[in-house]
Amino acid sequence: MQEFKDGTNIRVVVDGQQRLRAIFDFINNGIRISRAHSPDLAGKTFSQLDPEMQSAFLQYEVACDVLYSAPLSELLDIFARINRYTVKLNSQELRNAQYSGFFKTAAFELGYKFVDYWIAARVLSKSQVSRMAEAELASDILATLCTQIQTNKNVDALYKRYEDQEGPVTEKTKLFEKVMDVIQSVYPPDEMHGTCWTRKHMFYSLAVTIAHVFEPIPNLPKSELKPEQLLNYGQVRSVLNSVSSDFDSCNSPADRPNAPERLKGFITASTQATTDTGSRRDRSVHILSSLEATLEPAG
Repeated sequence: MQEFKDGTNIRVVVDGQQRLRAIFDFINNGIRISRAHSPDLAGKTFSQLDPEMQSAFLQYEVACDVLYSAPLSELLDIFARINRYTVKLNSQELRNAQYSGFFKTAAFELGYKFVDYWIAARVLSKSQVSRMAEAELASDILATLCTQIQTNKNVDALYKRYEDQEGPVTEKTKLFEKVMDVIQSVYPPDEMHGTCWTRKHMFYSLAVTIAHVFEPIPNLPKSELKPEQLLNYGQVRSVLNSVSSDFDSCNSPADRPNAPERLKGFITASTQATTDTGSRRDRSVHILSSLEATLEPAG
């Protein structure tokens, strides 16, 4: 809030004090740069940056809204209106507020890198992305690559575990990108429409299964598939289209009792408790076995 008093502009910070305090602490050398944010500048304080970087930081514009000479009653009314219509933060938004380390940085960068594909492929909608769904999906897949298939309820533990230590995050980030290269080659974004892979929980299983071919995931069965076999994009797509067709044929509750025996476990895992560890594992096992049964041997 800004008030002109006795010939002087007096400014009082009504909201955002924690953010401003962090900025001032950094300028006063009270905060060092984390390696999670910049490996090249890790450990440096503000005074250790070169003059050009210091100048760029000091000239960065911090957006704010200014209330001029607002009485206390008006301030209280403004905050009452904000709080009345504010949407409760979801799990991913809470993670964003709480963490800033290696895992959070990697997950958000991956989400940003692939968000356009996910929207175009209809895995995510723009409204979902406005609530950080791309970071949530990237976090879920990256957590599995760093550990094993598990319920999405365990993602918070990975944010905490790899807040100050890098662990396997950087290595698994590269694996994530390799997986996405395969998926984008198999399904250009406008060609994934109409398949089951546009469903977020199914896309998760597709990504994890492909990752398993590159680097084994502990709680999936060992696979004899070689990464080179995934480069036969047309054949991979044919297999995945077939799996999608099986899913569609038994997706409605009325059709499930008549599903072929070989599909019952897969259909159950794809339609019930879809984010539980067991369901996720069963879906990946089915996708993996379908690929193994059809893909031609490498070279």
